Amino acid sequence: MMPALKAEFRKLLTVRSTYVISLIFLLFAGFLAFYVDAFKNAPTETLSTLDHAKAQLFMAGNITQISNVLSVAGGLIALLLLAHEYRYNTIVYTLTASNHRSKVLTAKILAVMVYVFLYLVVACAITIGLTFAGLHASGHHLPPQDINYLTFFAKVIFYGEAFAMTGLLFITLIRNQVGAIAAMFILPNTVEGLLSLLLKQNSVYMPFMALAQVVQPPVIGGVSVAAHDASHSTGYLSAPRGALVFLAYIAGAWIVAWYLFLRRDAT
Repeated sequence: MMPALKAEFRKLLTVRSTYVISLIFLLFAGFLAFYVDAFKNAPTETLSTLDHAKAQLFMAGNITQISNVLSVAGGLIALLLLAHEYRYNTIVYTLTASNHRSKVLTAKILAVMVYVFLYLVVACAITIGLTFAGLHASGHHLPPQDINYLTFFAKVIFYGEAFAMTGLLFITLIRNQVGAIAAMFILPNTVEGLLSLLLKQNSVYMPFMALAQVVQPPVIGGVSVAAHDASHSTGYLSAPRGALVFLAYIAGAWIVAWYLFLRRDAT
């Protein structure tokens, strides 16, 4: 098992796409945090009690944006770890070098989870730091923030890891790089968006809408503190329930993907 795990870490850390994707999305998240959120759109008037309460939750309200941006990086990195092998047909050598295909898939999952975890911790810390830097540069002064940073980091990490496992799931099932990337971007947004027109309040029980509940921004008096928050017409779940609903879907999908990975030909 250890040789397979070391091999997967070596593959992950020796391809340019890992670093390019990590850097691009970190820079994008940093730009949004420093300039868009903090420098340009930080609340400056807190005359009413509601405005003051929103200002106290300014940092907590950024969780959706930070998690959405960074999770895409995790999903693409995970997907490409296996996609490159199918694309260049090196998956044959990977499977030949191991005495069981389950070891290969387990090693890939562990390598992805470790890398994405470290990336999200570092990127989230940098993004939060840039938000405070943008506030200082703009001269905005916020009241003391009502935020639990441990919960904030835990939600961002769960959301990012969920997308990483989704990306790896799609390439395991589809075995085609373009098709897997298309599925990762189309299913959570377009397909579930169309189905929500039919399911309405029950839409929240679809996998990615349930996952989105994990990183919903705080709500005061029925109004979200984040300007980019979506409508609640699709229903609502608490963060733990949303996580459990998504885990049920992803576990079932991975059972199918694992079985197919063991039974199908490598090419």
